[in-house]
Amino acid sequence: MNFTQLEYLKELYVQGSFSSAARHLKITQPALSLQIQKLEEEIGFKLLDRTKRPLRFTEEGKYFYHKSIDILKMVEELKQTSFELSEEVKGNVHVGIIPTLAPYLVPLFINELNRSYPDLQIEVTEFKTEDIISKLKLGDLDCGILSTPVSAGGVLFETLFYERFFAYISEDHRLFDSEKINIDELSEEEIWYLEEGNCFQNQVNSICKINYQKKTSQNLIYRSSSIESLRRIVENKNGITFLPELATINIPSELEELIKEFSGEQPVREISLVVSKNYSKKRQIAALKKVILDSIPQRMINQPESWVVDTMLQVK
Repeated sequence: MNFTQLEYLKELYVQGSFSSAARHLKITQPALSLQIQKLEEEIGFKLLDRTKRPLRFTEEGKYFYHKSIDILKMVEELKQTSFELSEEVKGNVHVGIIPTLAPYLVPLFINELNRSYPDLQIEVTEFKTEDIISKLKLGDLDCGILSTPVSAGGVLFETLFYERFFAYISEDHRLFDSEKINIDELSEEEIWYLEEGNCFQNQVNSICKINYQKKTSQNLIYRSSSIESLRRIVENKNGITFLPELATINIPSELEELIKEFSGEQPVREISLVVSKNYSKKRQIAALKKVILDSIPQRMINQPESWVVDTMLQVK
């Protein structure tokens, strides 16, 4: 048994087929099959049920796979030992960030990160919350930054900051002249929203009590995965959308009057750092956290006396 075989087994589990796993590993399918077969011969039981389509792991195979993931994580931690023992913060950290946060947060801290830790490389990839949790457990990510609370086992959350929700409203909207927007006065038909299954959209649903089962009279139904796309729709068509606080920072001055606070209790979203329970690269992740907290508006660090909106996400 060797670590290469365990890496192959992991890729096979993730991809769900020999052909796809071999393609990602950049090896031939027969070579992958041979290594898995050798592993099965050594451990004395079948990892895969090859009679089923699509490919399925046996119960013993699933148990062995999860144990092998723990071993691969420990191997990665050993590889990081030299970095941990050194006083320098260097190496690579792979970070997953939700798409409704990444384009606004990363530009705030990346220059300071480069200045403070020139030997630390941050690899940022946008993923949905469920994918971040899954990849942390697999060891494919070192940490994640996402909106909480989220119900998930096998990971640890640490709150970073809080950002308020704002309305972004067209000049032609009936409520544009209002100093603040009363959520109860909004109609589902005039709200432009993100695609379903997005934690930000789940929060907007909670704020507005949106029911997707209702019929809509809109002649254009535009469900986007980009907050910036929704901004453009509001600016050019009409209606209203929701923006997180960091998304309002770089809006051109001539469009700032489109940004409106909500009346009453202010809804906010909680942003947290998430890691696996047995995570490595502690020094590098701590450096990333410090740079983020030094780069955001300091008012956002302390929890306001506001409504922290639930993401409504449960991740197994």
